[in-house]
Amino acid sequence: MLITDLSKDIALILPALILVEGVIGLVAWFALGSRGGRAARFAAWLGLVTLTLWCGSAAAFVLLNIIYFAFGAGATITAAAIVTIAMIAMPFGWALLVRHHTAQGGADAVTQPR
Repeated sequence: MLITDLSKDIALILPALILVEGVIGLVAWFALGSRGGRAARFAAWLGLVTLTLWCGSAAAFVLLNIIYFAFGAGATITAAAIVTIAMIAMPFGWALLVRHHTAQGGADAVTQPR
């Protein structure tokens, strides 16, 4: 097997694996959500991050191609840098949102009386 064949196989399988990981994370969140707790928050974070990365990568690919053909290579490099910064910051944003949701009365507040 040549390295090019292997890289083609990985390029085809990896997006599907990332999507499946996101779906499993969200299913685990719904299964654990009634009980709340750390496992439910982690499952929600994992599902949201992987699905956002998967969908965001596809949207960024289309957007960067449109920018490249409309404005050229310089604008594409700038847009790619902005997309990269957004993708790096996104897991931290989801973590803050999930933490804020549970602090404001998410699943933990429903199961535990005050």
